[in-house]
Amino acid sequence: MTPQHRYLARVLEKQWMDNRNSVRLKSIRDQIRSDLKPINRYNPRIYNGGSYGKKTMIREAFDLDLVIYFPHTDSRSLKEMYTSVYDSLEHAGYKMTPSQVALTLKPPNNPFPKDFHVDVVTGKALDERFDYAYIYDILKESRIRTNLKMHIDNVCEVRDVIKLMKLWIRRHSLNWQTFAMEQTVVRALKNQNTRDLGQCMENVLIYIKSSISQLHLIDPANSNDHIEIPKKIRLAIEQKANHSFKALQNGDWESIVW
Repeated sequence: MTPQHRYLARVLEKQWMDNRNSVRLKSIRDQIRSDLKPINRYNPRIYNGGSYGKKTMIREAFDLDLVIYFPHTDSRSLKEMYTSVYDSLEHAGYKMTPSQVALTLKPPNNPFPKDFHVDVVTGKALDERFDYAYIYDILKESRIRTNLKMHIDNVCEVRDVIKLMKLWIRRHSLNWQTFAMEQTVVRALKNQNTRDLGQCMENVLIYIKSSISQLHLIDPANSNDHIEIPKKIRLAIEQKANHSFKALQNGDWESIVW
């Protein structure tokens, strides 16, 4: 492997979740699942979503996503399903803030940094396979079609590059939504060898600086769901990619990601 790959591999090693934090994270997950016992009579399935489910978590910044799918045979409306989840968590004493599709809560006695939170998403499976589902859009009181398994499989070949890009975003103070970044990385590395992290990062930076201004991304699980990147954020991403690519040409990886 190249020196660039070895350097980036060392960077990733520092971002591995140690056993102590992994145990703490699982404890929080299990406690929330236990507090959701009132909805068990509806036979939901609860999945790990986000970076936890995709295995793209970095030690420096992470949260926890729990996705609840009720069976397609449940006769309640999607809003009623969401309300049952909300009521169960409220009864357990959680303070929650609704975002677009998630209830965001802070666990009591949080052992992690202050910005750590848990997002709980409510959905209804389309059939007995529990692959596709409609998740509840809290703000619009509507539904969004999605496929959690597809999202996880979609990034499995580029997990380490996504972790590095999360660090790149943090190091350069960019406000780039993670899902949009993930899909950009997938697009940049499509049909490419992803073994060498240095080559992968170079290819991603080249793709970003040449394409981000006009890039059109679509949710791989829903062709009607366009992934938005505001123009101002696109410009900031492009500028940082150009700067990083110049550093790369000089072999200065330490100023790109560290």
